[in-house]
Amino acid sequence: MGLPLSMQGLWRFDDTLTAADLESAHRALTLGPLTRRVVRRRIWPARNAFASDAAVAPIHVEPEPLAPGTITAWADTCGERNLDIDAGPVWELSLARLEAGGSVVSLVCSHVVADARALVTAAGLAASETSAVATTSEVSPAGPPSLADDIRDASSQLRIVVGGVARSLWKGCRDRAHRAELFAAAQRSETGPVKSSGSPRWREPTAIFSVDAGAWKHAAAEHRGTANTLFTALIGELVLQIRGSGPVELALPVARGGDEANSLTAAAIAIGSIDECHDLPLLRQRARAGFAAAGDGSGLGPPAGMPAELLQVIGHRAANALVPDPGSRDGLASNLGELDGFLSILAGHRGHAIAARSVHPRLSARDTSATRTSVAGWAAESAGVMTITLAIPDPAVATGEDLHELINKALGHWELSATYW
Repeated sequence: MGLPLSMQGLWRFDDTLTAADLESAHRALTLGPLTRRVVRRRIWPARNAFASDAAVAPIHVEPEPLAPGTITAWADTCGERNLDIDAGPVWELSLARLEAGGSVVSLVCSHVVADARALVTAAGLAASETSAVATTSEVSPAGPPSLADDIRDASSQLRIVVGGVARSLWKGCRDRAHRAELFAAAQRSETGPVKSSGSPRWREPTAIFSVDAGAWKHAAAEHRGTANTLFTALIGELVLQIRGSGPVELALPVARGGDEANSLTAAAIAIGSIDECHDLPLLRQRARAGFAAAGDGSGLGPPAGMPAELLQVIGHRAANALVPDPGSRDGLASNLGELDGFLSILAGHRGHAIAARSVHPRLSARDTSATRTSVAGWAAESAGVMTITLAIPDPAVATGEDLHELINKALGHWELSATYW
């Protein structure tokens, strides 16, 4: 079904935390929405379901303090933990002390269980005092669905899919543009850009860095843009630096509302050159159009207005052929926004920076051909700091040091500088 993917949240503190400081949050996570495993369907076309009785991993404490500049490497190691969506554990909470003083906390979970927004929500509930009080009493876990549940779900899925496909085909009979989209989807052989083979020892370069939020917003305003548009411009420029030429497409996730896992769609915008990356009003205009298209249901997903439930009904191989690289474009620019007041304090300790990202455990150079993406980026603002995380599933960038050079070059245009974790 493609590349394995995990979500990771990282939280930095000036204080030195201990495992005891994380016990309440660990218990809240154990009893919260992240602790669920996948139950395979009994009959077609029912969906797989969640049961909240997954096994739970204990708190992992790094025995030695981390040297300056090694937080990102430690976070990468945490992201490579083996997670089991069928039995658990599906998440792990880790803690490390820093040689220079302070601590860093990592929360990793399977992307099947949660997207970035759901992970942040679960972490916020676990960190809140009200959640700690609420979880002092035992909560009975939800068990797997019954056969009757599967039958009801199968019936619902078929009803939605048959109706949705019929409406799409009927529209294709009357609308030439819609008909062309249907034929294109049936005939396409979607292949991503050819990526370099890379060394057998290549591992995905990643970076986590912070920029003063005031300076970031000032640079955006000076160029008639917003903080989010500037982040989009940064990702677009990095993709173009790596690819060497355009045009390229970026995916910008959009929340559809609701707190359930994977409740996002994505807007797609095209960028032709690095000069366009430096034109923030132009990018803002294109992003608005992309958001409007995603809100109308014409964003990323099944073609020609087909219902998303179609991908559940037709099976994994057929779904992968219809949407080979779900939600992906040449770059990803996912802005989680301002997180102050939501994840500020844990066990009485105030955090000063928050980062969130997805990670590909043990990604090899050969595996990167399974995705079109060359740059994936996430941004979050907290305590006056904009923290950006980047992952580069493209062997064209050989090392983390090479990635730092690309980042510094892109930030230099806006007279911004990065502090790397």
